[in-house]
Amino acid sequence: MTATSFPRADAEHSDAEHVTRVAHYYDANTRRFLRFGEGASSGAIHRCVWTPDVTSPAEAADTVNRLVLHRLRGHVPAGEGRVLDLGCGVGATMIRLAQALDVRVTGVTISREQAELGVQRLAGAGVADRCDIRCADFADLPPERRYHAIVAIESVVHAPSLADLVPFLAARLRPGGRLILCDDWLTEQDRGRPARERCLAQFRAGWRTGSLQTVAELAATAERAGLRLIEDLDLTPYLRLGRPRDRLITLVVGATRAVPGLPDRLIERPFWANMIGGSALQTTLRRGWAEYHLLVFQRE
Repeated sequence: MTATSFPRADAEHSDAEHVTRVAHYYDANTRRFLRFGEGASSGAIHRCVWTPDVTSPAEAADTVNRLVLHRLRGHVPAGEGRVLDLGCGVGATMIRLAQALDVRVTGVTISREQAELGVQRLAGAGVADRCDIRCADFADLPPERRYHAIVAIESVVHAPSLADLVPFLAARLRPGGRLILCDDWLTEQDRGRPARERCLAQFRAGWRTGSLQTVAELAATAERAGLRLIEDLDLTPYLRLGRPRDRLITLVVGATRAVPGLPDRLIERPFWANMIGGSALQTTLRRGWAEYHLLVFQRE
């Protein structure tokens, strides 16, 4: 695969086109994620995290939710607290927050498919009176509402620009409010090395990512917006990389490179985009070019 094969896939699209591509990606893939994904049993679309206290796949799928809850408990007032879940998927995290903290939760997803499934799940869990889901671009939220906390699990990488998004979110936090982000962040390892840049290009194009930064870059952006980084938790060691299915996907994706132009055509199809991007992310994480961190910021 040449160095120029994939960067064009999202780098040459406008912000509006990028948002449309993200929506199409999740509309097409969500039901498959819910059926075959790591956290399928719990309705979670984010990754399983196998911390030492975890004993089952269901617990691993809930790890990030539990970590978020721990950082919000006692910080968001029960009954009157308001939490915003960016990229809420089908509402699994929203349900956990509403049930455990007795707060009102607003979820935002760009995917109409996810929004429709999420509304059904909220009703089934009995929290529809305290939760609502909006099908919208989370970078285009109304300014009048302020939240005690904003949570984003594996979603802000889809934003066209974190430099624009972070100040936008800071302005929607109450004083003392918390912004909790759990996602993939670049490292400085092998920066500029062709193999690294090719792999990151595949990840960006496949998973429709718009914003990949280091933790230090994000912290600097956040500080300018009045947000202080109060915790940086590296969860990378607790991911299960290289599972048999991951190795199989890597082999299949590798085989597509034998046909000239085929990867460029496949990357436009959401199923194959997920396969190609996921394979590249596995390599990126294994080689230390990116890490999976939970970050907690607090508004001054």
